[in-house]
Amino acid sequence: MRKLIIITSILFVAVIAAAILYFTSLQSNSRNQNNALAYIPADAAFLVSFQNDKSFYNIFNDFKIFEAILGKETQHELSYLHKQFLKSPDFSEPTTKQTLYFSFHPTKDRINWLLTIPFKTKLTPENAASMLQKNLEGVGTITADSTSSYLYSIKIRALDNSFYVAFRSGVAFFSHQRDLIARATDDKATHLSADFLQELAKNGHKNDNSILNLHLNHSEVFKFVNNLIRTKPGNNIQLLEGLKGMSSLNMNFKSDALMFSGLSSMDHAMAKGNYLSIYAKQSAVEGELKRVLPANTAAYAAFALSNYKGFHQELTELLKKRNQLNRINDQLALIKSSKKIDLDTALLNQWGNEFASIELTTRETLGIIKVKDSLIFERNMEKLTTAVTEDIRRFDNSNLLYYSFGDPMLPFQRPYFTLINNYLICANTISTLQQLRKQYEEKQLLINTIPFIEFSRLQANKSNVTFFIHNENAKLNIKRLLKPAFEKVYNDTANFNFKDFQAFSFQLSGYNGNFYSNLSAKYLSADKSNLQAEWVADLSSEIAYPPSVWTYTDSTNFIVTQDKSNRLYAFSTEGKELWRTALSGPILGPISQLPDKSLVFNTAERLYRFAPNGSPMFGFPIVLNHPATAGMTLFRVNKDYEKIFIPAEQRILGYDSNGKELPEWKNKTVKGHILFNLKTALLEDFNYVIALTSSGQVYLFNHNGNLVSLLESTGNDVFRNNFGVETNPSDQSESRIVTTDTSGMLVSFYFDKRQTKTSLGKWTENFHFATENIQGDSIPELIFADDRQLYAYSSKDSTLLFSHNFNTEIAGPPLFFPSANKTHTIGITTNAKLLYVFEDDGSIAKGFPLEGYAPFYFGGLKNDGHRYALISKDGRKLAAYKLD
Repeated sequence: MRKLIIITSILFVAVIAAAILYFTSLQSNSRNQNNALAYIPADAAFLVSFQNDKSFYNIFNDFKIFEAILGKETQHELSYLHKQFLKSPDFSEPTTKQTLYFSFHPTKDRINWLLTIPFKTKLTPENAASMLQKNLEGVGTITADSTSSYLYSIKIRALDNSFYVAFRSGVAFFSHQRDLIARATDDKATHLSADFLQELAKNGHKNDNSILNLHLNHSEVFKFVNNLIRTKPGNNIQLLEGLKGMSSLNMNFKSDALMFSGLSSMDHAMAKGNYLSIYAKQSAVEGELKRVLPANTAAYAAFALSNYKGFHQELTELLKKRNQLNRINDQLALIKSSKKIDLDTALLNQWGNEFASIELTTRETLGIIKVKDSLIFERNMEKLTTAVTEDIRRFDNSNLLYYSFGDPMLPFQRPYFTLINNYLICANTISTLQQLRKQYEEKQLLINTIPFIEFSRLQANKSNVTFFIHNENAKLNIKRLLKPAFEKVYNDTANFNFKDFQAFSFQLSGYNGNFYSNLSAKYLSADKSNLQAEWVADLSSEIAYPPSVWTYTDSTNFIVTQDKSNRLYAFSTEGKELWRTALSGPILGPISQLPDKSLVFNTAERLYRFAPNGSPMFGFPIVLNHPATAGMTLFRVNKDYEKIFIPAEQRILGYDSNGKELPEWKNKTVKGHILFNLKTALLEDFNYVIALTSSGQVYLFNHNGNLVSLLESTGNDVFRNNFGVETNPSDQSESRIVTTDTSGMLVSFYFDKRQTKTSLGKWTENFHFATENIQGDSIPELIFADDRQLYAYSSKDSTLLFSHNFNTEIAGPPLFFPSANKTHTIGITTNAKLLYVFEDDGSIAKGFPLEGYAPFYFGGLKNDGHRYALISKDGRKLAAYKLD
């Protein structure tokens, strides 16, 4: 499993080190730092440094990730040592505010750790041993080693494992392994290089200001990773071989994730022949290749280039150093002479700036390469490839991808490939590509899965190299790859908790000939891992109308929704079905609740009014004289009397709340098709009933059906989106009806008959527009939903308040859920069946995204102060989730 182990091992070490440090509480000062580091044996692949300070323990109190990777048994062991010895007055004084180092050293079947502790004041081995013996009274023994005056063994009766400790030149060493401490104190043994220590010293200031630091010894990382696996290293693991230099990364604390970032210094003189070194001269790039990764991606190595020409020049030099270039040049010359094709023009000039090597849950591999223009590329490839099926071709010659991109493409000697948008996707079997095409068409993509969406928020937006592991998808591949001893740890759910990691990644970004690095691991947070439905209720068919919550009694609520079979359901807030009834068709527009708690709404054929217990009110339903084309609008004349207005193509139907037709609205017609439900507005103590037509007329009626004013579009604009009404009591001349034409222009019809047009952006032909009060003032915001973007603008000055980019297309217009103070939260459903809710500042509401079908509900339910989501995960069931 190639890159899988890279990240797993890094995180394994990082968290073990962090946990050990939490339960041991030791440190060093800068004066003794280099002296202490100089003892650490050279085969240390990773080091972790930290300060023994109260702030560290406060921050990491109850940090679940430590226990998940370190294991409960080791945690108990280290906690015991901390309490009995390192927290004692004898040792806490010389170690307070000191920097400690945990180094990790691989052997055949285990990872050994060495704790190096510089003291503030020099202690002789005899004095230090005496202090230890004092603290061991009644709990254990200390025995001097017969072969070394520095070394002692410690046996604690409450613990199964023995420890070894050594003292030398004001430095203490702890480990389970006698040999490791012996090598640390042996002047003839090989220790960390002077170059490594010098680079570490350069980062001293940043490290001192970080709660936890991770240091990677590049020359030992490949050996470390190789030690974990039972088979020959895969292609992506081999990318680490020959890497020289070191990384010094600082921890960015997050309660449900591990995040490290910092500088990786490259020793280019010593790293001749290493592929990754090429990227140090590139600049970080924001990649889009993840949009085509299938949902069953287990792991991938992705690469992004700021300068392909410069990259290929570096790659050519690398191939020359490997003595591979002459053979490849001979092959290119043969292609040129036989097919009359110059590959630099026909192939290299067509490549985009991204490519990746992917491993699937099935252990199959894919290569993905971005091309500049798929149509031109396909035409150029006709002489270099052979058609296999309608959508799949195969390269006629081998190693063309290796020549183009180097080591990650080495497994694809002469692959099959297909084109999806501007991506070439290659594999060594036809069936792999056929399955991939099917997944893409059905939107079964990694980017549409919640764990990947959550993890992407941790990653750097730009990079040149990204190694990624999806823990759930990769778990079987990991088990196959690890040696038995390490596989046992990975599978041990009683002592460890690797299963609750969502994903891991390691990113490299070119930085002045070196790299800026980001290491991330997402842990399954408690609110997601414990998210269970409060209840689930059955529907007869798929949900069709957004669930909504209404008052049932003075102290209780109930839920109403409709399915695609036109059944109307009522449920209690505990999920019990209260009643159901058949309607004449789908509900159009909003439902309204009258003072007596009855619900009123319409379908295309009828006007309905139901009591909360499901009984139709007297005289209902009312058969409409003309088919309705949108939902009703309720206008309250006074506390005892309401009017109802329903659009019916070019007509406006009028009824009172008892179902009696209003004669003053009979045969009331307009020019053009009425768009959406009518709106009402109060301006200068005058009540308006407002209708917008598709041909751009705005009709202003009073509630008695008299036409007060007609506002007509000054152009040949066509309208299809909803509209909003803004009344401005402080400046009534700025009150307006606002909508958009089909070109996306914001069109304002002012009550004094002025008109303005404003461009807020470029939209596709299927964009959605609405106005709703999101942020709490009297003027609603302007909401655009288009393709994969959501935008919220201030209506006052058209400034962008917030935006969000989705990984797949938005499915339908935005939903608006009532919130506090007459404001609303925004709901969005994507084509990948992911549900989002956005707070008033544009942040995603806690608990979202969720998987489910449109439509859905979010907001209050039980009058208990919590917010709930009412969603359908399989279409035929309605479930309630408490989210805060």
